[in-house]
Amino acid sequence: MTADRYRGFVFNPADLAEDVEVDVDRRKAILFAEARLALSHWEVLGLPWNASPEAAKAAHLDLVKIFHPDRYAGKRLGTYRGRLERVFRRVTEARDVLVDPARRAAYVRATAPAEARAQIEARKIEDERRSDERRARLARQNPLLARAARIAELVKRGKESMAQGRFSTAANDLLLAQGLDAQSAEIAALATEAKRRASQQRASELFEKGIQADAMGSPSAALAAYREALEADPRHVRAAAGGARAALALGDAASARELAEQAVRAGPGVGSAHEALGLVLEATGDKKEARRALERAVELDPKLETARERLKKLRWSFLG
Repeated sequence: MTADRYRGFVFNPADLAEDVEVDVDRRKAILFAEARLALSHWEVLGLPWNASPEAAKAAHLDLVKIFHPDRYAGKRLGTYRGRLERVFRRVTEARDVLVDPARRAAYVRATAPAEARAQIEARKIEDERRSDERRARLARQNPLLARAARIAELVKRGKESMAQGRFSTAANDLLLAQGLDAQSAEIAALATEAKRRASQQRASELFEKGIQADAMGSPSAALAAYREALEADPRHVRAAAGGARAALALGDAASARELAEQAVRAGPGVGSAHEALGLVLEATGDKKEARRALERAVELDPKLETARERLKKLRWSFLG
């Protein structure tokens, strides 16, 4: 530990003046090391990035001679006991990571300087390219390997698309994989899930299109969008309820009732579905059943203002 090593570092005079049985030079070494605990494993051990495991072991041994608490047995240490323990734990942690092959490899990548990281990534890409070329050569030589490689590629691509929310693309790839390997339960399950999610995604997009058409005062366009949404996902409650309202606005009572009943079947616990049915029933003159449907809607969702207003009018009409 030389004075040059501490250049620019400001020591707390109170720490240096503490009444302990540790000489001033050693106190400075301990305080300086403690201040650097948050640095990288390399820096904690006083090593350059990617120094060898042997260098890490040697550096740790040198530091243990200074910071191992047992070297101060019987001495009055005050706050320096805790400082020594923290430094010793930290340098040991750094050594343990840098001599363990798996942990070291990950840490080297994570702490690499920009230029070195670029070189690592370039090597990784090149290794992957060579590996892909080797698999391709083997596949060309063996049809079974080619088929297995194609299946693996489609499944991998399908999973990636699923993770990215591109369910339609995922479904296409996974269905192709299923066609090549009809016996795989995993691929079948993935393909089914991708198809289901793709249908739901498509239905949601069409539902939003219907809402926009409604907002622009075009119930016919809204109804068409809602019906398309239901073709993609027959259990899309909001699309069925929205379609019922749009059909009602167009004067198509039969379609309105059909869609409202579909909404209730798909979502018996959804207030807006019962609200749509109640509005249709009221419009077609079945006030008793309309009242029941609207009461159920308000029971499920007290915030449905339209249902509350229509229900109030229906109750007054019964009282009259």
